[in-house]
Amino acid sequence: MGRHRQGHISGWGAALFAPVAVPSALLLIFIQRLFGFKRSADLNPVDVARYLSDFLDGSGEEWDWDDFTSIPISDHTLDRIRQEADAVPLPLTTHGEAQLRALLARVRAL
Repeated sequence: MGRHRQGHISGWGAALFAPVAVPSALLLIFIQRLFGFKRSADLNPVDVARYLSDFLDGSGEEWDWDDFTSIPISDHTLDRIRQEADAVPLPLTTHGEAQLRALLARVRAL
């Protein structure tokens, strides 16, 4: 019966791999920051209000609402509003429209 081999590196292999892996990971982080790769959007209250009002009046582009609801916002207050907007069921009902209008009023008050 053979010994079970798990998918990890240990011993000499780890000692030889670490000097390559650590600088590579640091270089990747540096490149991501250099070129502005982030996992959140830097939106301000005016931007969020525009997404909400464009969606409500139907003047937004085809993927605007999807972009807005799918990409977290760096500002936690605005991101909470984004999450609440994303929770409104589609297709939009009268109640859903009222919820989005209330969110629009909140963001305009900021």
